[in-house]
This record gives sequence, structure tokens and C-alpha cells, in this order.
Amino acid sequence: MTYQQPGAYPGIPSYPGGAGLPPKPPLPPTVQRAFQCMIVGAVLSVVGVVVSFIQLGSIRSTLEKGLPNDSPSTIDSLVTATIVAAVVVALIEIGLWLWMAFAAKAGKNYARIVGTVFFGINAAGTLFATVGFFATSDSGTSSSTFASSDTSLGQVTDWLTFFVGLAAVVLLWRKESSRFFKPEPLYPAYGYPGYAGYPGYPGYGAAPGYGGGYPDPGQPGYPAAAPAQPYPAPAAEAAAQPAPPQDPQAPQNPPQG
Repeated sequence: MTYQQPGAYPGIPSYPGGAGLPPKPPLPPTVQRAFQCMIVGAVLSVVGVVVSFIQLGSIRSTLEKGLPNDSPSTIDSLVTATIVAAVVVALIEIGLWLWMAFAAKAGKNYARIVGTVFFGINAAGTLFATVGFFATSDSGTSSSTFASSDTSLGQVTDWLTFFVGLAAVVLLWRKESSRFFKPEPLYPAYGYPGYAGYPGYPGYGAAPGYGGGYPDPGQPGYPAAAPAQPYPAPAAEAAAQPAPPQDPQAPQNPPQG
């Protein structure tokens, strides 16, 4: 006997990937452009490291102006520390850019929130470095903390990264993007739609006289209760039972002690 898989009940929609689950919305253009912006931000982080190596002479000159009393060996150590710090920061930035880019493309809502926080931190650092750059230009002093940003080329790279991050954040919070990260529920707020009823089983119609439902007691069609049978008294019941048979070999009168 072959078992046939039953079909879906009427009135209950089915979707690929699971019954009752809404299909994944397509990637909107706003999220696609935000993804591209974040990839550009990762590339700019690499460019920032290259700029630091290109600007070694400018970084050394900036440190020498800011620290005129330090020895050349100290300046060399500060230049090396500046380059190492720039490389470490760039690697962290590249990892964060790529993480946020692919998480946003996958529809992870946390990517918008975490990415916005990272952008705020980056924006604060960029503003602080710019203030330090103009302060250095006026006073002729500097420190190793923002030495890689105390050059014109470093400032250009920082502000390009800022605007790319700003564009990505704005695109991620557009209305079209919100529908992608938080799709509308498949069913209304009050639950699933009403079932249209299970189909009747062939050959098993409603019982006659019940009209498809069970009537209340006392109503026409309700089955009458069976008459109660009197329960015999215990003495009468014992007397009605036959006596058990006796063993013919057992003595009739047991000996007296």
C-alpha cells in the first residue's frame, strides 16, 4: 500500500524555506550602495597606511619641530612607533569595514547600529586630528599621537574616509533599507489568519440526528441515558452465591485437643 502525502489545507499559505515564513526580500539598491561604500572605506584604510610610509620624511620633520630637545634616536623611535600604530589601526579598521559590509549585505540589523557607533568614533577621531593639524600649523609643535595625520595628505585621507562612512550610514538608515533589515510581518498583529476548516473525511459524514454538532442535554437529538440498575444488598448477594464445594477426604469433625 502506497502512502500519499496529503496536500496543504485550504486557506493556509505556504512559502519556500518554511511554512508561514515570509520570503527574504531582495537586496535594495540603498544597501548595495552602502556595501560598496564600506568596501571603499576598507580600501581607504589601506591607502592610509601607504600614505604613512610615503610621508615618513614629513612625519619626522613634524616630530622634530614638536620635540626639538629630543635626540635623533628618540625621534627615530617615535617615527617607528607612529608607523606601527598606523598599521595596527589600519588593520583593525579594515576588519571592521569588511565585517559591517558583509553583515549589512546579509540583512543583519545589528550592522546598522554597530556601524553607526563605529562611524561616530571615527568622526570624533577625525575632528580631533584636524584640530591638532591646525594647532600644529600655528604653533609649530606636534606629538607622535597624530603625527601621521599632521600632514596634508593624511588629512585628505581621513576626510575621505569620513565622508564615505557618512554616506554608508545614511544609506543604511533609509526607508528602503529599513524594510530590508526589518521586513513587515507576514500575518497581522493579532496572529495567523483563520483556518478555512479541515476538509471532511470521505465516507465519514455527520452522525444522523446531530446536524454536524452535539446538542445540549435535554434538547432533541440528545441520546437518552440508560436506566439505572438497582445494586443488590450485600447480604442478599452473598446468599445468592452457591456454597463452595467441600473436599471429601477432609475430616468432618476435627479431633479435639
